[in-house]
Amino acid sequence: MATTVELRSPGMATRAIHWATALLVLSAWVVGSTMEEFPRGAGRDLAMQVHYSLGVLVLGFAALRVAWRAMAPPSPAEGPAWQRLAAVAMHIALIGLTIGVPLSGLLDRWARGRAVTVFGGVPLPAPFPVPGGRIWGEAHEVLANLMLAAIAAHVLAALWHQFVLRDRAISRMVRG
Repeated sequence: MATTVELRSPGMATRAIHWATALLVLSAWVVGSTMEEFPRGAGRDLAMQVHYSLGVLVLGFAALRVAWRAMAPPSPAEGPAWQRLAAVAMHIALIGLTIGVPLSGLLDRWARGRAVTVFGGVPLPAPFPVPGGRIWGEAHEVLANLMLAAIAAHVLAALWHQFVLRDRAISRMVRG
């Protein structure tokens, strides 16, 4: 006898964290991808400060997401074991990348002795001497590219759920 399990919609807080993080990541990527095109000077410095500020917000929302998942765990994934494993792995990867990308960016600046100023002039000094030099910048770029690939896979999986499995995955994340 087959049983049907109704999937629970994520709560408003979960959806707000998800979409705010998505908007911040997209914004940080757009600014980060274009800031090197600005001529050296005030405009480029402002673009860099906006990029750093967005990165700090992404890091903050990642911490919030981890705390929220600990307090309000998501409902168990449905489907075959490989799909459940893929869903859990993807969410862990996305959370890890929303921590790793901005953190590696901060470590890059600090390791090279460069200032990090956010939110219109608030300095973020290195909490300790950071070794590694430019390796953190390389890590930042690699992790950012991995994040883009993970986001693309996440979006494709959501579309597959919505339009092939017809389980309203996107509808639940938009409207609840």
